[in-house]
Amino acid sequence: MNTSSIRFRITAIATLAVSVVLLIAAVGLVVVQSRQLTATNDAALGQRADDLTSLLETADAVPAVFAETTEEGFVQLLDSTGRVLASTPNLQGQPPLPVPHEPSSTQTVRTVDGLVVDDDVFRVLSRTVQLANGDAVLHVGSTYDVVAESTSILRNTLAVAIPLVVLLLAGLVWWLVGRTLQPVEDIRAEVAAIGATDLDRRVPQPGSGDEIDRLAETMNRMLARLESSVDRQQRFVADASHELRSPLTRMRTEIEVDLAAEPEGASRERMESLREEVIALQQLVEDLLDLARADAAETPLRAEPVDLDDVVLREGRRLHADGRVAVDLSAVSAAHVRGDAAQLARAIRNLADNAERHAAGLVSFALGEGDGNA
Repeated sequence: MNTSSIRFRITAIATLAVSVVLLIAAVGLVVVQSRQLTATNDAALGQRADDLTSLLETADAVPAVFAETTEEGFVQLLDSTGRVLASTPNLQGQPPLPVPHEPSSTQTVRTVDGLVVDDDVFRVLSRTVQLANGDAVLHVGSTYDVVAESTSILRNTLAVAIPLVVLLLAGLVWWLVGRTLQPVEDIRAEVAAIGATDLDRRVPQPGSGDEIDRLAETMNRMLARLESSVDRQQRFVADASHELRSPLTRMRTEIEVDLAAEPEGASRERMESLREEVIALQQLVEDLLDLARADAAETPLRAEPVDLDDVVLREGRRLHADGRVAVDLSAVSAAHVRGDAAQLARAIRNLADNAERHAAGLVSFALGEGDGNA
């Protein structure tokens, strides 16, 4: 996977953003549920405390035992000195609960644990009530496990669901971005496949009218301009080469006619120098024509077996026959390649002519095979 691709970066950014949003939403949902359940539990405690307060205010005497509403709940009534006046059966004979309550506070609600009732965590409402013989403190409690368990279930469910949702979203975004960018990849592949000989090809246009469609249209207009420019250049090179062939042929003929008259001294040297330059110009014109034809795909390259050593030896013998420089062919060994024999011969002739033109007195040829190459 290419981590620098646009597809990967968009998927990573989208996945990260959604993960953060889902995490924040999950935390908020857990907090809200915990608070709502706690508020519901506190409201039930308040209703139970209200019922008991009404009972105590209207009763002639304080009952020794309060009726249980649930197995997980309890009630305990203490006088101003902390002595237990009454309680539910599950607290009978137990000391005062270690739940602090300020006399100045009418009512307080807190979460406590470590009570003698059970090992659970409890939510305890403490309220000051008026009795006939003075103030008392009423403790009403219920288990907090329901809230804790519900919150834990929600938290565990979200811990599993959120990663699955993120993975599903990442796969969906990856697929959608890949599908969206596929036309761009098609354009890139087509442009990469276009060579100098097939500039008439064009990239596919989605036809959607969006940015990618406009990009394809722009690429096609650019390819059209490039094709037109290369075509004009090829025509210019071909026309110029054709126009130069005739005057150069006439110049060479006139020079050779003058040389046939056997001029002497400096005049002959100048004529031979001019002939060499004209021959070089003719070769350059021929090369330009070959280049123009190759660019226009008029002369397709042929792939055939070629004895490259024969081509090199032939050019070496030609230079030797000219007699301008000494030629060393001792380092030429057999070499076989596949290619266009005419093009290879022309390339080696150009190299040989350049070597002859610039050599001080010796041109050495070397040829061999190694690792499948010549």
